[in-house]
Amino acid sequence: MSENRNPWFDVEGKKIPETIELDPVIYQYIPPGVRILDIGSATGRVSACLAGHGFEVTGFDVNTDALKMTRASAHSHNCPFIPSLVRGTAIFLPFTDGSFNVAVMQAFLTVVELKEDRARIIREVFRILGPNGHIYIADFGQTWHSGIYRERYINDLPVTHEEGSFLVYDEKTGEFAYVAHHFTERELVFLLIDNGFTVEFFKRDIFVTRTGNRINGFVIVGRKL
Repeated sequence: MSENRNPWFDVEGKKIPETIELDPVIYQYIPPGVRILDIGSATGRVSACLAGHGFEVTGFDVNTDALKMTRASAHSHNCPFIPSLVRGTAIFLPFTDGSFNVAVMQAFLTVVELKEDRARIIREVFRILGPNGHIYIADFGQTWHSGIYRERYINDLPVTHEEGSFLVYDEKTGEFAYVAHHFTERELVFLLIDNGFTVEFFKRDIFVTRTGNRINGFVIVGRKL
């Protein structure tokens, strides 16, 4: 997932979808004094929310405009702690081993096109978390009962080569924008287990996409072994 083919590298910040709300369960895993890394911080909703509760947060994103929006969001909410901002790609997190206590990925893995890159990202998260650190993931689940998504999963499979992945097009221009992936429960669980985590919390949910579609979703918290 190099920058020269990362579709999020230079997207206008306000066009980055950000619809999933932070699940309250996360507060069970972030006692005072922890350092939180918000991976794929997008327009800063999650970072600003956590900073607003007084947590030390670092917003991390490949998109410069998104990072600027994260800072603006924190300032507009008068957060007691303004998030640090770091630009880069998640398969090479530019942090030393054990730098953080909690990593948050909110609707981030869904836009990581390659399966092997998702695994590399989870291994990087394992590396930068301290002992017994936690990873929080909220993401979209495969929704086969929806005719809209069922058709896209099937029709785009010859291109994506992965069940649950489909092509997303720009709403205004109709041009190809990026590949999205919807997960199964097994897929997310083993993505964590196979890369050093144990699952401490799992919940099925219903999320709403930026186009207003209701879709299956998962909230999962893993602990570094």
